[in-house]
Amino acid sequence: RSVIASLWPVKDTGTAQLMTNFYDRYREGQSKSASLREAQLAMIAGGGTNANPNIWAAFTLLGAWR
Repeated sequence: RSVIASLWPVKDTGTAQLMTNFYDRYREGQSKSASLREAQLAMIAGGGTNANPNIWAAFTLLGAWR
């Protein structure tokens, strides 16, 4: 019913970290949209190369966002 898609090519390591953060939050009961948002904010807070918007801003949630 929904998909998280990348709008441009991104590095695998950044994607892996973002998706791990996303699914951890989603398993805790957060909505898909909140989980993605919180995972993206965690990437920023973590600093380093994964804080670069080129990594985390590529991802968007399409479809059933709840």
